[in-house]
Amino acid sequence: MRAISQTSPAKDFTPTPRRGVNVSHFLTQTARRIPDRLAVVDDDRGQRWTWAELDDRAEALAAALQAGGVGRRDTVLLVSANHAEVVQSFWGILRSGGVIAPPNAALSTEELLGISAEVAPAAVIADRAHTEFVTALQAEGFTGPVLWIGELPTGDTSPSRPLSADTAPDKGASRREVVGSAEADEETHAETPPAPVDSTVEEDDPCWYFFTSGSTGRPKAATFTHRHLGAVLANHRCDLFPDEDETGASLVLAPLSHGAGIHMLAQVFGGTPTIIHPGGKPSVESLWPAIDAYGITNAFTVPTILNRIAAGYPDGRGPEDHTLERVIYAGAPMLAADQARALERLGPCLVQYFGLAEVTGAITILRPEDHGRIPVDEAGIGTCGRARTGVEIVILDETGGELPAGEQGEVCVVGPTVCAGYLGRPDANAESFAGGVFHTGDVGYLDDRGYLFLTGRKSDMYISGGSNVYPREIEELLLTHAEVAQAVVVGVPDPQWGEIGVAVIERAEVRTDEDAEIPASDDEGDVDGRINPRASNIGDLGERLIALCKSGLAAYKVPKEIHFVAEMPVTAYGKIARKELKTEHSQGRGSAR
Repeated sequence: MRAISQTSPAKDFTPTPRRGVNVSHFLTQTARRIPDRLAVVDDDRGQRWTWAELDDRAEALAAALQAGGVGRRDTVLLVSANHAEVVQSFWGILRSGGVIAPPNAALSTEELLGISAEVAPAAVIADRAHTEFVTALQAEGFTGPVLWIGELPTGDTSPSRPLSADTAPDKGASRREVVGSAEADEETHAETPPAPVDSTVEEDDPCWYFFTSGSTGRPKAATFTHRHLGAVLANHRCDLFPDEDETGASLVLAPLSHGAGIHMLAQVFGGTPTIIHPGGKPSVESLWPAIDAYGITNAFTVPTILNRIAAGYPDGRGPEDHTLERVIYAGAPMLAADQARALERLGPCLVQYFGLAEVTGAITILRPEDHGRIPVDEAGIGTCGRARTGVEIVILDETGGELPAGEQGEVCVVGPTVCAGYLGRPDANAESFAGGVFHTGDVGYLDDRGYLFLTGRKSDMYISGGSNVYPREIEELLLTHAEVAQAVVVGVPDPQWGEIGVAVIERAEVRTDEDAEIPASDDEGDVDGRINPRASNIGDLGERLIALCKSGLAAYKVPKEIHFVAEMPVTAYGKIARKELKTEHSQGRGSAR
């Protein structure tokens, strides 16, 4: 970075600390504008709140937290499955001046205790499914208040209003009718409102610890301040669902502890209600009844769920016969064939974004008009889009020099959506923010139009015979085969080559002709007469996959071995457990052989 000019009158200038906008004040602004419009719908639990009611609940929770001793910058650990009161918790923690710390609710008690030690909670909000964890935390010395999901303060003297028959959604109602106002059937008697909580913060006060997946070690807490989070939410609004308002509806499909939580908070700008997917885990069978019943206009999801949405779209309906306007997907690459299938069935409503926890996804966007228009590169890898609003992407070489268009290097990011750093990790901060930019650890290149193409992860790279190999290119090629559902390539020690590539394959279900005879041996598994998960024997498929790689890759990139698994192992965050696979297939190799 260039040195500061010593002749400048601003050479010693430093910004003056300023009061910041508490992000929860966005909620108050919306509640004043459209108080009687729906804000949250959780029909599994009979809870429907207007924006005014949600604002009251956030205020009541903030007051309870402050009364329990939570001060500015104190951590509030939030551990729960999706629930209307999780939405209340996000807003209430922000208003209290505390810091939201929402780990994945699927983590084990031991993993949650490790995260707790990292962030030192002053209070805990948890659902009853995590009673064992709370007990274990208290046994380790935690003495702060514990508030239970399902029992949070409501902000008035009446109980949370159950959904009545008169306010139940009409399956045939229009988008505007389904998510209209939620006026009470009976007059409620609010208690005398207490004095407002003190929600003042400085703009650089932390407000959210966004946990990394921890796939290469214990999770790190990427720290977002009120200034950063405000920029992230505005960025989401600008890029992902710019036209949404109170007549739309946003469907929650993923855990609110991560990207879905950011997506939920950002609905506040348009006053768009958040609908928690009824019935638990979204399936091919449950998705379209929910989309149609609530008139869903936007949703945040991952490629596997987007594939279910496309697969479950009722026959006989066309791309114009649904309410979806923006289906936002992220978290993993999506095959070009799957994109094409979704576009054909749903029309131009797909939005892809790329990012990491440290930037809450706000690095690139592939807009609806770009889907299906931008070709894949020579390796068969598609673009993940252009830089998001207010974000700049630079590609750096090993020395930190910036590379021109078309040259491959590490993807680095600058802009207001990048976190302020990791909590208590000076070594990680020095590495990840070297040179004043955030180093993603992803490898890729920008083309001359500014589209980003990712070619791998630095940490996944291995060196075979002196040549660098990035697994993603190989995996993309393997995934083009009809009998491959998932593919992971890892580098393992080898006495001759240093490292060799090992491909781990999860086989796909392959449809056969209705009258085809399917072998009934034990090795073939259960089939229904139409789907044969093992349409050819493994040895034959392995040979054909090697031949496929040889046809499209340089010889040093071709995996030396192919192994098959019934199901690919995943982490608690749903990502493929690449490190586990590498460890398993490295045992007994190289110098240890």
